[in-house]
Amino acid sequence: MRNRKKIGFTACCLAMMLMLAGCGAEGKNEATGGSSSKKPDPVVTLKMYLVNNTKMNLEEINRRFEEKYPNIKIDYEGAPVDQFETVIKTKLASGDGPDIFTVFAGTKKDSFVKAGYLMDLSDRPWISRLTPGVVRSASTDGKVYALPRSQNVIGVIYNKQIFKDLGLEIPKDWQAFLQTAQKIKDAGLIPIGLGLKDQFVTQLIPYAMAASVIYRDNPNFDQSMYEGKQTFVGSPWEQMMTDYLDLDKKGFINKGTLGTANDQVVQLMSSGKVAMTVSLNAVVPAIKAANPQIGLGMFPLPYVKQGEPVWVSTGPAVLAGGYAKTKHPEEVKKYLDFVALQENMKTIVDTMQAFSVFNDVVTNLDPALMEIQPSLKVGTYAFLDQNWPATVQPQMFVGIQDVFAGAKIPDVLAKMDKAFKEGTKN
Repeated sequence: MRNRKKIGFTACCLAMMLMLAGCGAEGKNEATGGSSSKKPDPVVTLKMYLVNNTKMNLEEINRRFEEKYPNIKIDYEGAPVDQFETVIKTKLASGDGPDIFTVFAGTKKDSFVKAGYLMDLSDRPWISRLTPGVVRSASTDGKVYALPRSQNVIGVIYNKQIFKDLGLEIPKDWQAFLQTAQKIKDAGLIPIGLGLKDQFVTQLIPYAMAASVIYRDNPNFDQSMYEGKQTFVGSPWEQMMTDYLDLDKKGFINKGTLGTANDQVVQLMSSGKVAMTVSLNAVVPAIKAANPQIGLGMFPLPYVKQGEPVWVSTGPAVLAGGYAKTKHPEEVKKYLDFVALQENMKTIVDTMQAFSVFNDVVTNLDPALMEIQPSLKVGTYAFLDQNWPATVQPQMFVGIQDVFAGAKIPDVLAKMDKAFKEGTKN
């Protein structure tokens, strides 16, 4: 009987221990969650609305981002550069702003800041790596509102084989440039390709001219405009526009430039029918994509007298801003921080063949772009619209097209003056 009680008691203890062990195991499984009980992180979709030409440059970056953050998806949408600003303003005004969108550098972004559309990014870790000039272009009232990605340069892209065949040297001043164009014309080729059907092209030559003839010696020209002490009328702009138009009058530009698109100029350059074009560095890879065998170079437009230093027109490309009213502010910052990483920025500028805005990123530039890089150390000035009221550039676009259609230069410059004054009132 005693043995039976002992056995019964032991069995009862064992049963209790097994039961408790089972409870413990079950409790542990609940604590760790297990694959079946843990709720996955909710998927967040960031809507991105950018200028069209940035898509190719971000595809690889977006892939890397989604791989690292599988719970964040990127929904990309874009628009042509000449339509973008109108569309994004409509979206933002309706309260349907994308989480991330293109921001234009300089004063163009100020209206977006004033309206409360842009997220303050002043605390982001990548700001300390940016060059000072670029920080200024992304700032308003001392606060940074967008992420710059690259820097563009305006210069003369030329066909090296044509220059070699005609025994031409790189011109160092304006008279030498005109003589070079004449020799190319005499050889039966088009000296300069220009597609003024695309409005953004209209600004490229005067921007390149102004860097040397105005801002090299008078960096406060724009400030004087704001103070009402200076106007476009009666300034070097009158001679600039005269010399610009003379390129067409002398037959140095392709016929029908007002009906020619920039893509057509790229094709003319790639086929060897045009010797030069004054454009952005991004046109170099575009020409080479059409003709990989072509040899290209790039030099600053020498709108100077003999012996004078030539300055280069430069400026940050489009910036990326975060919507201040986004429902996903942390994810937006996470994305912008990811894009700004050294390895990602290098991928972007290498793909774009653009110049870096980060001190720790060195671009593997095409040899044609390496050719103009030393000129940046001589002197540069930002794209003019980055310091102007937003009202001026659209008027300039139309005005230059009008000049090539027969309008009088003083009348066009007077309209630009009026647009400047109207812009300062807003």
